[in-house]
Amino acid sequence: MTPPLENEAWRLMVRVPILSRERFAAALESFADAVTFTEPDKSGLALIEAIANSPPNPGMVRASLALIAASAGIVEPELAIEKLPKRDWLADSKRAFAPFRIGRFSIHGSDFRGKPPAGCIGLAIDAGMAFGTGRHESTQGCLVAFQILARSRSFAQVLDLGCGCGTLSIAAAKLWRANVLACEIDPQAIPIAREAVHQNGLSNRVRVALADGPRRREPMRRGHFDLIAANILAPPLMGLSRDLKRALAPGGIIVLSGFLRPEAVMVERRYRALGIHLMNRIDLGGWRTLVLRR
Repeated sequence: MTPPLENEAWRLMVRVPILSRERFAAALESFADAVTFTEPDKSGLALIEAIANSPPNPGMVRASLALIAASAGIVEPELAIEKLPKRDWLADSKRAFAPFRIGRFSIHGSDFRGKPPAGCIGLAIDAGMAFGTGRHESTQGCLVAFQILARSRSFAQVLDLGCGCGTLSIAAAKLWRANVLACEIDPQAIPIAREAVHQNGLSNRVRVALADGPRRREPMRRGHFDLIAANILAPPLMGLSRDLKRALAPGGIIVLSGFLRPEAVMVERRYRALGIHLMNRIDLGGWRTLVLRR
């Protein structure tokens, strides 16, 4: 999937409010090959940068951004597009993706030739492939939650809902030797996640499936999963709460993330009303991860 050397590239840039950052970044993914974003500045705006290896259609990009702005009730952000000098931008992104640790997990690119630190679990995840490489606080919160759970529990059947590039699926499979179903509604993310699973030698234990939410009967078998991880946005997590409860085995655990602390109150309340109760909260940089038990 890596483009040839000396490839032309275009950079798309927008500044958006922190609460809408994930939605705008996801929209730009449809027009680009790599997307990154920064922490908000003093005005509360985060810079999203996307690199595309073919000329983007400005009208289509702006229309996509306008839809998100309208649904969020905010002003449409200004889009900047510039052509970059010929260069292998995705390869540069991989080289810049230095290994880093989140507790026992050591995350590195697929071209890393070293060894994880002693006692660490290595996760080969390429930067720029899709969301969830581990640098965002919501993904980190899930990885921290996994390590806390591993002190006292093991899991055999895991669902990763909204798997992105597969980081949480790979982590669960390696941490517990679990069988994992990785579901994603974005068809462009499916081959990316499958490649990441293959790079980590987990094709026999992690299955990546395209699913339009958990209402598809095959992925969401009743009471099948003893651990469910869902690192998506607060509204879909609340809307899917009953479906997730049905898919969770009695006594099973749900790890929810992808929302800021103010939103977490509503998410927690929705699941508590269904008899799924809080075990732990993990706060990182304004983002909250919830660990709940049925």
